[in-house]
Amino acid sequence: MPMSVRPGLRLDGAVIWLVLTAATVGALYSSHFLPFYDYYQWLFQGHVVADLLFGGADATGFAGAYSLDPVPVPNLAAPLGIGALNVFLPIEAAGQLFVVLTVLGFAGSFGYLVRTLQGRPTAIEYLGFLWAPGFYLYKGYLSFMVGMALVFVVVAVLHQAVAAQGGPGRRTLVLLGVLGVVLYLSHLLAWGIGVLAVLVHVLVLARTGRGRRALPLVGTVLPGVVLAAWYVLAEHGGTGVVLYTSWFDKAISLSETLQPFLRLDPFPPVFPIFWVNVLLVLVFAALVLFQLDRSALRAAFEGRPVLWLAGLLVGIALVLPVSMVNDLIKPDERFVMPALLLAVAALPYRAVRPAATGVTAVLVVAVLGLHAVEYVDVGGRIARVDAATDAAVPAGAPLLYLTVPSRYGCEAAPGLSVGVPVLKWFGVDHAIETGQARVNVEETSIVRAEGPAEGGMTVLAPTLAEVPGAVLPIAADHPYVQAIACPSDLAGIEQELGPAYRPVAHGEGYTILRRTS
Repeated sequence: MPMSVRPGLRLDGAVIWLVLTAATVGALYSSHFLPFYDYYQWLFQGHVVADLLFGGADATGFAGAYSLDPVPVPNLAAPLGIGALNVFLPIEAAGQLFVVLTVLGFAGSFGYLVRTLQGRPTAIEYLGFLWAPGFYLYKGYLSFMVGMALVFVVVAVLHQAVAAQGGPGRRTLVLLGVLGVVLYLSHLLAWGIGVLAVLVHVLVLARTGRGRRALPLVGTVLPGVVLAAWYVLAEHGGTGVVLYTSWFDKAISLSETLQPFLRLDPFPPVFPIFWVNVLLVLVFAALVLFQLDRSALRAAFEGRPVLWLAGLLVGIALVLPVSMVNDLIKPDERFVMPALLLAVAALPYRAVRPAATGVTAVLVVAVLGLHAVEYVDVGGRIARVDAATDAAVPAGAPLLYLTVPSRYGCEAAPGLSVGVPVLKWFGVDHAIETGQARVNVEETSIVRAEGPAEGGMTVLAPTLAEVPGAVLPIAADHPYVQAIACPSDLAGIEQELGPAYRPVAHGEGYTILRRTS
C-alpha cells in the first residue's frame, strides 16, 4: 500500500527516528572522556586550526609551533569541523559535539539511502544507528565517517538520476560535482568509493543506450581528480608502503570492522565482548534475512548497480595486500563496512512489518545502551588517569606519553576480539589543559609542525622490547614519563627504565615516572 495513504506509518517512523537519535546523543554525552583512539589527536589538531584559521574561543598561541598546509589535504573533515566549532565552544565541547554530529550524520544518511533505494519505509533504514558507534568510531576515524555519510548521499543521488528516463539533469550534475569536492576534502578513501560509485552508474548509462549522459557524469569526478593531483605533486616524503606479513593479519583486518564492540585496552571490558559481538551479528543477519524478498533477488542484482558497487568493494578489500601506506593504516578495512551497508541498503525487502520494525528499534536502543554503559565505565577510569596526571606532573613540564598496545587484551577472555590502545592520544588532552603547544602529532591532516618538537609532549607507542631504545635516548628532554599499558607491561616498563626513572604514581592501567637526575 502506498505510504501516502498510511499516515500512521510515517508518524511511527518519525517517532522511532527521534527515539534512536535521542538514544545516540545520550550515549555519546554519557561521559566527558570519550574512549576513542584517534579522537584526542583530532581534538588537538582542531584546536590548532581554530587558533590559526578562525581565531578560536580559547586559542593558546600555536602560531610559532604549527602552520596550515596550503594544499588540498584529503582528510579535513575532523580538524576543520572541530576547529570551526571551537570558535564558539571550548575545545572539549566542540569535539564531543562534532562526534555526535558525525554519528548522527552517518546513521541518517544511511537511512536516506535505504529509503531512496527501497522507495518506501523499511526497518532496515534504522540499522545505521547500529553500526555508526562501532569500529570506525572506536578508532576515531571521524573524517572517514563524515566521508561515508557523504558517500551514502552520493549513491542515493546517483540511483535517482540513473533511474530517471533521461538520466542525470544539469542540477544533478552540479550537485554531484559539489558533493565530489566536499567528499575529496573529507577523506581520500571515502572519495575513492564515491568515484567508484560514479563509474558504476556511468556503466549503467552506457549499457542502457544513454551514453551521451554518461560523459557529463564522468565530468563530476574531475574536480576531485584535479585536487588529488595537486596534493600528490605538492606533498613529498612519507613512510612508504608496508605489506601484510601473514594471512592471519589480513583476516583480522577484513573482519574487525564488522565487530560492533572492541576492547578498550588497557581497561577490562564491562561485558564479554566476544559473545556480545557474536550475538549482535547473528541478530543483525536474522533481521535482514527475515525481511528479505527472495523472489526479487535476481531482479535486484540485475537492476541495482549499488549491489555491483558493493561487490567491487569486497573484491578490493580481499585482494589489497597493503597494511600501511604512509600514515594510512590498513586501507582495506575502509572498504568492508561500506560494502556491507551498501549491499544491505540495496537488497529487496518485503513490505514493512511492525514486528520487524519494533525488534530493530529495540536492538539498536539496546546496543546504544551497552555503549553508554561502556563509556561511563571507561570514562570514569580515564578520569582517574587524568586526575593522577594533573597531580603528579607539574603544568608545562615536558611529558613523554608512552603506550604499549596489547594484541590479545590484558586478561584472558573467550574467543577472538579486537582491541584499540584507547589511551594512545589521550595525553594530548593534558597538553591542551596545560596550554602546551608542542605535540608530535601525526601529520595526516592540514596541520604541520614548524621546527623541532622540543619540550611539550611526545607521544610514543612502542612494544615493550622497544621501550628502552625509544625512551632513554630522549630522557634528557623529558623529566616525566607516563606509561599506559597492561599491568604486566607496566612492571616491565619500570624495570626497563630504571634507574633513569623511578615511579611516582600508580593506578589501573598507568604508571607515572620521574627522571632521577
